[in-house]
Amino acid sequence: MTENELKFDDMSLLESKRQEYTIRISLEIKPEQDSDTSGSEYEETSKMTELAPTVSPDEDWQLVSSVESIKTLINIPNYYEMIMFKLNRQLKQDVKNSSKPLKEKLDTDWEFWALIITDFRKVIQTDYENFRIHLSKGVPPSLRGMLWQLFSDAANDCLEEKYRKLLNEPSPHEKLIQRDLPRTFPKIDYFNTKEGQEKLFHVIKAYSLFDEQVGYCQGIHFLVGCLLLHMPEEAAFCVLVQMMTKYGLREQFTPKMDKLHERMFQFEQLLSIHLPQVHRHLDIQGVLPSMYASQWFMTLFAYRCPLDLVFGVFDVLLVEGADKMLNFALALIKKNEQIILSLEFESLLEFFNGHVFDVYKKNSNGFIEDAYGFDIPSRLLQKLSKRYSAQAAQQERLKCIEDDMRRENAELNEQYKSLRCAYKTLDVNYQNTVQELTQIKILETILNEENQKLKSELSATRCGILKIERGSEYQKELDTLANANAQLVHTNSELQDRLTELETMMVELKLKHAEIENENKMIKKRYLLKII
Repeated sequence: MTENELKFDDMSLLESKRQEYTIRISLEIKPEQDSDTSGSEYEETSKMTELAPTVSPDEDWQLVSSVESIKTLINIPNYYEMIMFKLNRQLKQDVKNSSKPLKEKLDTDWEFWALIITDFRKVIQTDYENFRIHLSKGVPPSLRGMLWQLFSDAANDCLEEKYRKLLNEPSPHEKLIQRDLPRTFPKIDYFNTKEGQEKLFHVIKAYSLFDEQVGYCQGIHFLVGCLLLHMPEEAAFCVLVQMMTKYGLREQFTPKMDKLHERMFQFEQLLSIHLPQVHRHLDIQGVLPSMYASQWFMTLFAYRCPLDLVFGVFDVLLVEGADKMLNFALALIKKNEQIILSLEFESLLEFFNGHVFDVYKKNSNGFIEDAYGFDIPSRLLQKLSKRYSAQAAQQERLKCIEDDMRRENAELNEQYKSLRCAYKTLDVNYQNTVQELTQIKILETILNEENQKLKSELSATRCGILKIERGSEYQKELDTLANANAQLVHTNSELQDRLTELETMMVELKLKHAEIENENKMIKKRYLLKII
């Protein structure tokens, strides 16, 4: 076989591989609804994306190979020449389609991007500044999915196999995921189709099983949506795993969202350094970064941002790292500096939620260039990270102290309530005892009067006895009176004993009542000291 025949076969192979990676650019955007305004705030995202060109996944995605397939092609003889030949031929074919896409592709340095595909690591090490310049101009849309996998080193057959297995397992988050699917890029036709929603659901569900600590968190569906617009679902899952682990986004989606809080702290400090006037104005107006920037960092600017800007952010972050989000946030604030300084609280919130990205509508590449315009040393970020960790630890300690004080206060309140209840019970018992003692004293007075009466009768009887000393009837009456008197004396003795016992009990109750009063005063004093 001749050398020309070899080249022809190699180019045919390259052509077939290249066709597998091609992703069409579509401007089909679903029109706005005229009357339905009942949707959530997610529907406002569509207003920001309808002016931007969006990508529609290739119908032959199932044929798309992984980055590993690209690496195998590198070993083909004259690979660099073949890919350049193919890219030039593809460019000529595009002349027939549209003048605008033609202009975009004519401005693209296909030779450089072919070099990136063949040896990305070497270019980064030897010609990084040139690579950054090309990155600022934008990654070719047809190569974006392939390059994202290459940048993130996401090719992993084992992980793809794991993904396929996870699809067959149930997830406890399925209802939440299904609920948020219609809110993900509602103006993009692909995500309004059954196929698009199924793939979006598959990737998010699989990740919720893959990382159970993260599970499902709102914001992930925007990341996955951007990935699915450029690559098949298996590759999107692998890139998502890399973004979470290698790029450190995972801690933004854990229950405590530690990394998100740290990044918000870093952003506020950087804002005070680079844009002090804006920082001071926002601080005076009471507009905190958490009111507008948290959604930028959670979704990598995919929420309410034109997609061409979002894809540029992904391009840079997958090369430079997640910390570059801070550069984009600062660039966005600086670009809108004069507008921000002219607005007050409510207008600022409305502006951040709807119009902050308008300045880049006609210059999407300017977003990347402006982001690169901020020099944020890694040492500064590390210093801010340590400062945040120290403040967070201090706040955690204060929170623990506050929780302990609240717990102790609750216990004291319970003790106070218990003692107050016991005091009320004792007070009732005391009142009952006083009442009973009063009744006994009244009864004692009555019995004393009866006793005196009986004594008088006894004296009279004795006088009668002296007169009728020998009469039998007198004797019987005397015996009866003697028995009655003995009975009264016995009853009087019992009442005297009962009175003595009640008086003793009264004294004890008064002493216990005094102790309870004293203890109650001590508890109130401690409670007041705790409150102070």
